Amino acid sequence: MAYLALYRRYRPQDFDSVVGQEYVTRILKNQILSGRVGHAYLFSGIRGTGKTSIAKIFARAINCEHNEDGNPCNACDTCLNIEKPGVMDIIEIDGASNRGVDEIREIREKVKYPPTMGKYKVYIIDEVHMLTKEAFNALLKTLEEPPEHIVFILATTEPNKLPMTILSRCQRFDIKPISQERIAGQIAHILDDIGVSMDREAIDFIAYRGDSSMRDALSLLDQVIDIREADKTITYEDVLAFMGMVDEDQIAGLVQDVVAGDKGGVLLKFKAMREAGRDSGLVFGQLIDYLRKVLIVKTTGAASQEILGITESASQALAAVGQDVPDKRFYSMIDFLIEEKNKLRYSGLASVIVEMALLKLCDPDSLVKTVVQEQPERPAGQQRRQAGSVQGMPPRPAQAAPQHADNAVKSRAQEMQAAARAAGREPTAVSSAKETAALPASGADMAAQETPSAAVRTADGGVNTDNLYTGLVRSCQKQKQMLVRPLMCCKLAHKGDKKLALRFSADKDGQAAMGMLKLPVMFEFVKKTLCELGGDQYVLDLELVEKIMMRCPSLKRQNPSSTTTAWRS
Repeated sequence: MAYLALYRRYRPQDFDSVVGQEYVTRILKNQILSGRVGHAYLFSGIRGTGKTSIAKIFARAINCEHNEDGNPCNACDTCLNIEKPGVMDIIEIDGASNRGVDEIREIREKVKYPPTMGKYKVYIIDEVHMLTKEAFNALLKTLEEPPEHIVFILATTEPNKLPMTILSRCQRFDIKPISQERIAGQIAHILDDIGVSMDREAIDFIAYRGDSSMRDALSLLDQVIDIREADKTITYEDVLAFMGMVDEDQIAGLVQDVVAGDKGGVLLKFKAMREAGRDSGLVFGQLIDYLRKVLIVKTTGAASQEILGITESASQALAAVGQDVPDKRFYSMIDFLIEEKNKLRYSGLASVIVEMALLKLCDPDSLVKTVVQEQPERPAGQQRRQAGSVQGMPPRPAQAAPQHADNAVKSRAQEMQAAARAAGREPTAVSSAKETAALPASGADMAAQETPSAAVRTADGGVNTDNLYTGLVRSCQKQKQMLVRPLMCCKLAHKGDKKLALRFSADKDGQAAMGMLKLPVMFEFVKKTLCELGGDQYVLDLELVEKIMMRCPSLKRQNPSSTTTAWRS
């Protein structure tokens, strides 16, 4: 007989053998015993946690001739033969390769035929999220009202991709990730059964690398058990060498040199790792994981032992590494390393990327300079609005504003200048006609200018709404470009007593623009910007009016008449 992989050889054959899913198996067993078997089930969870195994056990259990405790007996004729080729009572379908509407129509035609051996015919559709939209639609009616002898079991790793119409027709069971301790226990049981000796530390490491997936851990174990020599015990060092990874003590020494700023020591340690055949990318991942552990120990204290599953002595060792280092530096290092690790996917210079990253980690100031681009000093008003950006992260590049929005702003500025000349004054916050015409289509230069609070004040202490509006548009071009277009179709009015109003026309476009401004995030941004530009605290209203002086250049200036609707936050 051909060799069976460990994860297939030790696939659970009854509910009691399923590891880490006690609640799910208990519910299914009770349904079988009480005769309350549903017509459609959905098992969702990460790969390798038992979705398909539970589906097959359930399919055998509901057809078993001698079912007493909810488990299949695995001894009767039905249990022994129902999964054999040629018996069509349990049909397993791969949703990734049978994803079209034609395959689902074929299922619809076959469900009318009764089972040949047991009581139920069971369709197990694995990776069901891969079905097309048309296939889902074709399945709906059959899934909702199948024949009484049909049970559908759907399995998926991405339930969010399933239509709500499918989810609402199924009993959903979330298969939980398996804990590292449970995986390690299963590995130890398998090693005892096959007669292989392995260090407990090596078992725990394989369970950790399984990443909550029993199948991944057993696939790794299947490779590791063949590195043993005669009857010798497989050690932790053997497993690390096989996987191209390094011991945690070596990673700890590397981190200590990084914290101390010893660039020579860091590169020498990394060189030794490479010469020992360690994989640069895996070492990078181990470094990120170790820094994460140090940060968790520093920030959570004694709770870190339960969070990380480590002993008190290991927690103390991690705490010693980060004792004199601020938390902020660890946050920056982890963010930086994650960013750099993404480069390894697209480059053949993995060792060079890791070396450069290690050198930058040794110098916190150099790390900040590489991540944050130096910018010229900006006015205080602009600095306040940019204070919310995350320190140590690259600034978001300015995007070009829509062409029609910049043209509208130019037209508005020219109207303001004409009105100012007619009144015998020149607004201080508006550029000359020549400068306005020279504004680039992207609006970047306009966004770089600021409207000081003095420019929005009149001689009698009132508010110059034209200048205040111009400053608001410039701020939106820099930070909230989606607001530029709605602002083009409204008028800013001063209602007295520190009250401002944005007035929109009562037509379809005006209502749509006002709807955008009603969103809490957008409204708060506009209100905060107006208060900063005006140097005062204003109450802001949004109003719909019958007629309005529109900001759009294609419309003429009119005076507002009757107000129909008002909205205030």
